[in-house]
Amino acid sequence: MWPDARRTNTRTMSIDHNLPVEGYLLLERDGGERLKFLGESNMRLKIDGDDTNGALSFYEYVSQPGVTGPPQHVHHGHDETFYVVEGTYEFTFGTEQITAQPGEFLYVPRGRPHTFRNAGQCQGRIVGTFAPARFAEYFRELAEIIERTGVPPDRDEWAELYGRYDTTF
Repeated sequence: MWPDARRTNTRTMSIDHNLPVEGYLLLERDGGERLKFLGESNMRLKIDGDDTNGALSFYEYVSQPGVTGPPQHVHHGHDETFYVVEGTYEFTFGTEQITAQPGEFLYVPRGRPHTFRNAGQCQGRIVGTFAPARFAEYFRELAEIIERTGVPPDRDEWAELYGRYDTTF
């Protein structure tokens, strides 16, 4: 459980029949585990597999204008969602590009190549999920590399890191 989270055990809820969740989890604004990401961006893990029996991770991603996400990649072990809260993001799926504005939602099933960038003139914010939750660990490892070296990994190191989480370029 996150140190800045509040939890109550007054009743049991269920996301599905196999995932009992005691009470609820409430994070204050800016709560969660903050991780350095690429360029002028960061990610905040709001909940991960430890709290969901591995079913899902939920994150918030904030980036400055022009910041690009990772190189186009394919997840083979999880699905991902994106909900644009603020800003304008351009998503690339193979050779297809789309622009997503606040309030728009994208579902990216495993096996679909994708990447994104903040294409707007202001700070952008996305919230999203990984299901199952395991890919949150990739972001912890990537943040550690960026914090230690000051730069993202080179392509070979990145491919090896991705490989540990069933993801390829």
